[in-house]
Amino acid sequence: MQLEAVAAATRGAAGAGRVATGVAVRWTKPPFGWHKLNSDGAIDGRDGVASCGGLIRDDGGSWLVGFSKRIGICSILKAELWGIYEGLLAAWSIGSQYLLVESDCMEAINLINNRSISDGVLSMVHSISAILNRSWCVRFFHIVRGGNHAADWMAKLASSDDLICHRYLSPPVSILMLLQQDAAD
Repeated sequence: MQLEAVAAATRGAAGAGRVATGVAVRWTKPPFGWHKLNSDGAIDGRDGVASCGGLIRDDGGSWLVGFSKRIGICSILKAELWGIYEGLLAAWSIGSQYLLVESDCMEAINLINNRSISDGVLSMVHSISAILNRSWCVRFFHIVRGGNHAADWMAKLASSDDLICHRYLSPPVSILMLLQQDAAD
């Protein structure tokens, strides 16, 4: 019943797979029955190589899956979109039916929300749109960078020697402190 209430409350403002109103300042648990994806993109200042990463937690704040991927040379916007794309694939693969997505890149959220294009990211927006058309309820929210530390850490974890998306069924030891901080807030 609570899931239907959350979906109905956000549907009027945003429709299926669209951005709902609000900006998160810090990480909070999703409503009962929902999962939350936090994603991020990063560019290494030393070599300009982009990566993405993120994690999905349940309504109790428990880790469900994390991911990281080295992308190569691209814009930060494209890295952010890659993070959302890989996160949606991970969420679908674990059977998420109700998903809140938080990203600190408002431009990426706006592109997805409007199904619009920007130079160099047309294929990413189309790929994300195809995933959103599946049978599930997905809502997007902007989170300030300070509330997205765990996703940022996962993006920077990406291996520098391959372009494979790595998934983590349990949290890497080095992220545990960030997860504890999120749970304490």
